[in-house]
Amino acid sequence: MLLRKGAKMRVCGCEISAQEVRLAVVELNDEGDVEMLRLKTTRIELADDTSETDLRAFLASLQEFANEHQITTFAIKTRAKKGRMAGGAVSFKIETLIQLVEDCDTWFVSPVALSNFAKKEIEAYPEKLLVYLKNAYLAGAYVLIKG
Repeated sequence: MLLRKGAKMRVCGCEISAQEVRLAVVELNDEGDVEMLRLKTTRIELADDTSETDLRAFLASLQEFANEHQITTFAIKTRAKKGRMAGGAVSFKIETLIQLVEDCDTWFVSPVALSNFAKKEIEAYPEKLLVYLKNAYLAGAYVLIKG
C-alpha cells in the first residue's frame, strides 16, 4: 500500500464475534511504539444477515468508520472454518464485508500468531484497554509491527 508522504499507517484490528465486529485502531507514535486511539465506536453490529438492507448498512458503517478515522488497513483475527471452534456463517459474511471496504487493505492473522506475538513483542497493553478489545488490539499491533 502506498501512503502519502508524512501519512501514518493506521490499522484497525478486528475480532469478529457473533453478529458484531470489535474494532481497535492503532498506529505507531513518534517513538515507534504502538499507540491505540481512543474512539467512541468500538463495535459495529450486523442486525440481520439475511437482509440486503442491513448488509449494505453494515458495509456503509464500516466504510464511514474507515474514512472518519483514516484507516489504511484492517487486520482480522481469523477463526477456524470447521471443527468445534469454527466461526459461524454470519461471521464469515462480516469478514467479507470488511474486505469490501474501499481504499483499505485487509490482513488476516491467526490466533497462534497473535498468541506468540503477545508473548514475545507486547511488553504492556494500553491503559484501560477493554477486555473485549484485546484480540482486536493485538491483530492491529501485529500488522503494524510485523506487516
